[in-house]
Amino acid sequence: MKNIKSRASPKRVFIWDLDDTLIWTSWLYSRAFAKFYEYMLQLYDFRLIELRTLGTISEEIDKSLLNEINPETGVKYGYSMHRFPASLVKTYEWLCEHGFGEYQKAVAMRVKMIGMEAFDPLGYKEQGLVKGAREVLEFIKKKRDIQILVSKGEKLIQECKIITLNLDFWFGDRIQIVSSKTKKTFIQLKEEFPGSRLFCVGNSYKSDIVPALEAGIEGIFIPYYTWLGERPFAAIDESNVFKINNIRQILDLYKSRRI
Repeated sequence: MKNIKSRASPKRVFIWDLDDTLIWTSWLYSRAFAKFYEYMLQLYDFRLIELRTLGTISEEIDKSLLNEINPETGVKYGYSMHRFPASLVKTYEWLCEHGFGEYQKAVAMRVKMIGMEAFDPLGYKEQGLVKGAREVLEFIKKKRDIQILVSKGEKLIQECKIITLNLDFWFGDRIQIVSSKTKKTFIQLKEEFPGSRLFCVGNSYKSDIVPALEAGIEGIFIPYYTWLGERPFAAIDESNVFKINNIRQILDLYKSRRI
């Protein structure tokens, strides 16, 4: 019997990252932090260190929580939705410890809720997809190439983004939400499409591109440095990675037959 899967394999398969590749997310965290800062200004009657200074302190706290155990769940914070709100609460605690006021449980609870606003579905709907993303997704769909979404993060939050932005229109049921992207993640996808040329598209070289390269998949790297927990990329494997400045340039790669 002939291998039906092999015969039906598409010429190209695009494995897409979501956050800061197809949608911007940093601004939602910034907006929540700005609201937190404004709340602290009112709480301390405008006696407060500079916004940029407190932002640096808070980002260091946020990064430190990546490998700490969340007392509410018993597991590491990692990239869960609990980490950012917890970092704001700990920033408030830092202010209390450095002479800005007495710690109040009610204030901490309100700070936590402000942090949760970074995951507001209305924010995703307000901004929509990255400029040019819809055009590229539609172009690839019309070419009848396969598109797969592999998104890293909290399942509930990622599902909320996917539903709010109607991403199933382009990806159908080819959507995966993972806690981390590994070589195994991409090997499984590669084995599903023997004979096809696979590309991983993402903004993080370490998280998106490197594990794909390890699995023998080419990369389309759209650099976008987001925060302290994501180190800037170092050397790029130019033999297997296309580095571009914006998502629309995928069309140029396509039309020039480089992919």
